[in-house]
Order: sequence, then structure tokens, then C-alpha cells
Amino acid sequence: MDRAIPDPTWKRLGFSEQPDVHTSGQGVGIVIIDSIKPHHLINHLNTRIKCVTVHENLTVTMKDISTNNGEEDHLKGEHGLMSVLALAHEPIRLEGMTHIGIAPAATFIVLDHGAFTAGEGERLKKGIDWILEHGIDWNIKIILSTGWQALDNEVHLQNTRENSTVKALGSAVQQGILVICSNGNTRLNNVMPPIQYLAVGGYVDRGKADRSSHVSFPDEPYGRNGDGHFRPDILAPRLHLTIPSYKMEERDRSVSYYGGTSGAAALVAGVAAHLFSQFPELSSDMLRRALVEHGDTFESYDNPAPRINVANTIRYLKTADGPMYIPNTLLITSIENPFMGIHSVDEIERALALTMLVRSNVLSREELWDFTEDSSPIVRKIAVSTLREPMNEQERQFYWECLLHEKEGGVRGWYMHGLLQNAPKEEIHNWVNWATDINWSVRWCVSEYMAQYTEYFPQLEKTQDPDSITANALPLWQWYTALYCKEN
Repeated sequence: MDRAIPDPTWKRLGFSEQPDVHTSGQGVGIVIIDSIKPHHLINHLNTRIKCVTVHENLTVTMKDISTNNGEEDHLKGEHGLMSVLALAHEPIRLEGMTHIGIAPAATFIVLDHGAFTAGEGERLKKGIDWILEHGIDWNIKIILSTGWQALDNEVHLQNTRENSTVKALGSAVQQGILVICSNGNTRLNNVMPPIQYLAVGGYVDRGKADRSSHVSFPDEPYGRNGDGHFRPDILAPRLHLTIPSYKMEERDRSVSYYGGTSGAAALVAGVAAHLFSQFPELSSDMLRRALVEHGDTFESYDNPAPRINVANTIRYLKTADGPMYIPNTLLITSIENPFMGIHSVDEIERALALTMLVRSNVLSREELWDFTEDSSPIVRKIAVSTLREPMNEQERQFYWECLLHEKEGGVRGWYMHGLLQNAPKEEIHNWVNWATDINWSVRWCVSEYMAQYTEYFPQLEKTQDPDSITANALPLWQWYTALYCKEN
């Protein structure tokens, strides 16, 4: 980015004017499935923010967190706090521009169900059902789920109806509530949301509203999910999303930054709340179709999901009688016999079959290696992740050879993860070559490898920003080049 402070998120989403602090999202309830910690930056919401907690024994409690001034300096609840700030922070003036939450007049219900622990699906259903029963006045229109995959193995492919979140939110979807979720941050994983959810991916806008500077995110996951349906639906900015500085150690800074597709999904939830408040007759399906049909696609990009464009969408909704929505009748890809499905011409059927065979533990290591040569990266990821790590030095060398020839970033990430296990410092000559790979997981592994040998190697700072990859790797390259030249 050229400027110190990025453009306001509302500009980057395509709003023609900043959201009104009193009306944007007014009368719209948003359930945020997350934990949150108290903070003075959300106290202005007063009674419009509640925290609903589902306990281990399935009892449900609710509290007002805007009146709790006991701020806690720890990470638990930070993710939910960032989502609320992106949606509802008060106006701040920076470098001549006003930054404001996207739907500051909405009502926010943060649902903490003990995510990513055993029994979470049952607790989530209990919490959602409780909110829908007791919160009629909240007018819940949106559920934001950034960790929808729950405890699922994110590489193994299965029909989305098997997911605990999908089961728990079924009644809400049937009632017409719009579920908005993150599509994923990296191509390392295969799992993507069901077609019933508005799946949000990301792109690189370099912190600018000017769309001519926008580019696709090189490690963006997209393609067919476990049902055979294409995901995501829409893209939103995923880097340098400004929110007021909320960390104690950053009190000298004016802003903090949210990111990833969690941040992107939170922004889209804000857009949805804004549109629901402006056009109360909109159904979830109509709103979703309008957003997708009036977004901006990237040219020469295999991912057809468009960038969100709020002004275009509002312009259409103001002039149209109402967006036509055709109910989704797509068939669900499924298999009964994995021994037959593994030979299918359909990559999703093969991936479903391989997942079933892996879970049944009927494949030898040699057979798994055969699947690493499949034409589908979805299948290859399942195979390589199941191999886990090299069994001996000979196989380790073969890992490096496969990594060198692998063209898909997510598959490279799994080879690299295997190589990270028991990696000797003498392999430094191999590792430095991957410090600028486009796949986040590959670079993460390089950084973790360097961190194992801090007394010998410089460290590689992790970054999700593709524009910072080369700069972050430069100190490592300079060190390695100087050392190599000196030795030779």
C-alpha cells in the first residue's frame, strides 16, 4: 500500500457514501457465532449487543457486555471483538477520511457455544434455537459463521450435510435467515461451505477503493465443495481491514487490522444488514442473488465469484421491481461404494471415495502414493496429508522431488508440512528456496523451520499479504547468499 492508512472499508466495498451511524443496519439482528471479550470500544452499542453462552450442560445464559468494563488482555474473544468492530465501530477521522463500521445501527448477538470442542454441534443448535425463540424483538436476519467447518478434517471431503454446523443451523436456514460464512484462507484445505450459505472469499485490494488496483489473491481457495457445488459466491477485501486500535500494546496507534476471510465475511454481513435495513422486503435469497449478479468479476481469473459492489447492488434494487430468484435445485454429488467411486471420472466422487477409504484404514502406503499422482489436486491433498511425513531418508528425498514438481499450492503445503516433521538444520539449502511460494502454508512451514533453529538461521516473518512476500524473504536470502558465496 502507498498510504499509511488504507481507505475506509465502506469505500473499498463499493459504497457511494459512508453508512449512516443511525440507520445502517437498523432493525436488523446479526448472530455472530464466536466468543467476545468486553471492550470500551463497543460500549456505545449499549443494549444492542448481547452475549449468549451455551454451557457444557446445555444451559443458556445471556449477559450485556457493553456494561462490563473489565477488559481482559488475552486472546480469547479477540476474534469476535474484531468482527463486531468491523461491523459497528464509531466513526473515526484519519487522514481526511471517515472510517466507520458497516452496519453500526444493527443489533448484535454473539453466540459462544464452545467452538472446536467435543459436543459443539449440539450446543450450537441449542444456542441458535434459544436465540430464535427468545429474541423475536431482535429480528434476526443474518448469522455470521467464520468457523463453520467446526471439528471436521478440512482436507477430507464429505457431503456438507454431515457437518455439525450445517445440522445445527438447519432450522435457521429453513426460516429464511441468511447464513454468511468464510470460504477459507488457503488452498491447503478442501472443505468449503454448502450452497445454502453465502460463502465469502477474498481478494487483494491493496487497501484502496480504486478497483483498477485490485488483484486476485494467489492462494485463494475456490472450486467444488463436497456436494459438487462451486464455492465461493462472492469476494470481499481480505487484507488491511481497518478497525479502531483495541490492543493495550498498540495504544499509540490509531488503527488495528482485521483480515482473512473472517474479516471479509464480517464486512459482507455488514453489507447484508445495510441492505436489509434499506430494503426490508428483501428475502435472503433475493439479497444474495442481487449481490452476486451485480458484483465485479476479475478478468482472466478461473474463479467466477465477483467482487462485492454495494453501489451497483443498491442502484439495481432501487430501480428493479425485485430481483428474480430461481430456487437452487442443483443435485448433490454422493457415492455409495468407495471402491467404485475411486475410479470415477468426477474428481469430487473420487475425493469422496478416497476419504471413505482413508477413514476405513484399508489403504497401504504404496496405494496412497499412487493417489498423489491423481489429476485432481483435491484428491492429491487427501493422499499427501494422509501420508503425514516421510518414513525414512529415501522417502524424504522423494518428498522433496514431489514438492519440486507439484504445481498446486495446497498440495505443496502438505508436502512441506510432512517435511517439517523432524527436519534437520542441514536441509537449509532446500528450505530457503520456498520462502516466496504463493501458498501461505508453504511459507508458514519455512518460517516454522527457521524458528526451530533460531541460533543458526535468521527468521522469516509470516505474512498473508502477497505484496510483502518478497520483502519479508529478503533478509533470509541476503543472509543465505552471503553465507553461500563466502563458503564457495
